[in-house]
Amino acid sequence: MLIPMREGRLLMPSASVAEVIGFRTPDPIAEGPLWLLGTVSWHQRDIPVIDFERLMGRAQTSAGIRQRIAVCYAIGTDLTSPLFGVVAQGIPRLLHLQTEQVEYASARSSGEQAVRMTLSVSGESLTVPDLDYVQAQLANRIAIG
Repeated sequence: MLIPMREGRLLMPSASVAEVIGFRTPDPIAEGPLWLLGTVSWHQRDIPVIDFERLMGRAQTSAGIRQRIAVCYAIGTDLTSPLFGVVAQGIPRLLHLQTEQVEYASARSSGEQAVRMTLSVSGESLTVPDLDYVQAQLANRIAIG
């Protein structure tokens, strides 16, 4: 699934995205990092919402009027929250990607940075998040009950 960001697009497995919801201002978390925007209620559950670009170290820029929240499933067994939201700057869409479409790929070790891999497809750069890293950062910063 392609999730539009302010700069570029995030590529996530479609199975990891539970639903895309309209943007609503998250309830702040006391003393949270800038990339952790707060929590929103989704199906009677409070889920943390992150700004992935800020987690990557990019400066905040203005938000678009078409913002959404992609509600994502967390992976692993030792989870603070089984779900988290990622701010999208537009409507995410499905992308059927075949290996032969990838023009370039660079990978990093898992768990070290927010970005696991960068791909070039049809001249466009796509960012693949390191979900292990994201979840570790969330576990270190919040406790959702």
